[in-house]
Amino acid sequence: MVGGGLEQRMAGPHRDDLPVDGVPIRSAATVVLLDDRPDLHVLALRRTDDSTFVAGHTLFPGGAVDDGDRDPRWVDLSSGEVGDLPGMDDPRSYRIAAVRETIEEVGMTVGIGDPKVAADLVSRRRDLESGAVSLADLVAAAGVRVDLSDLWPVARWVTPMPSVKRYDTAFFVARAPVGAEPVVDGREAVHAEWCRPTDALARWEAGELTMISPTIAMFQRLASHRTVDEVLDAATSDAPALHVRILDETTTPVRFAGDEGYDAPGTRPALGWVWLPAGSR
Repeated sequence: MVGGGLEQRMAGPHRDDLPVDGVPIRSAATVVLLDDRPDLHVLALRRTDDSTFVAGHTLFPGGAVDDGDRDPRWVDLSSGEVGDLPGMDDPRSYRIAAVRETIEEVGMTVGIGDPKVAADLVSRRRDLESGAVSLADLVAAAGVRVDLSDLWPVARWVTPMPSVKRYDTAFFVARAPVGAEPVVDGREAVHAEWCRPTDALARWEAGELTMISPTIAMFQRLASHRTVDEVLDAATSDAPALHVRILDETTTPVRFAGDEGYDAPGTRPALGWVWLPAGSR
């Protein structure tokens, strides 16, 4: 099974059929890194206040797919089956972007089994960020392949209109490398911490954190799971994609089908689809 039966799953319209207003929609990828410490913890970042997009917000490592993520060499430089991403073209490029952005933003690797190679890749993170070298070049020189099966897609979110930037973003979950600790790049991310999903939601509700719907939704889903294995088991299930609804983009919980108030007055469908099932907690 690849990506929980995504081939049969509908998660919104194709990119070409998304509503537009003149702002181009870019492909993007986000990685929700998970670790048992000893219970489930998630790596959360805070975006710099100088950012032109979601400044000062709490979110997960990620960013736009770039040309290097579409390098044809990745067919040979990566391993693991690459299933479809609903509504999205070139699913491999989203996964490569997720791997690259995790190195650049927090100095951690996904899909690299050799610790020495992982450390060497992280040591070149500044060169990756600046474009002085591509991840494909570094992986080819190391003589390894990136295992993309370590990344499991669980959601798709599209930035709503109006916005100065718009992204069509694939969300993945992945187990964090054993013993690895985040070191923020200081440019896009200025703080990183491991947190329990329930704690992150409580701090958001108290106004200590600011988040947008995609981040809120992931924390809501993860809050019902107890371990990384539980999350990954859920991510590989055949759960349907749920088209979520929201009342407000930043201050209210995301509504999933079956939730109280899902169709309440004032709520509206978001450009978000989540197929990570809730846990049993």
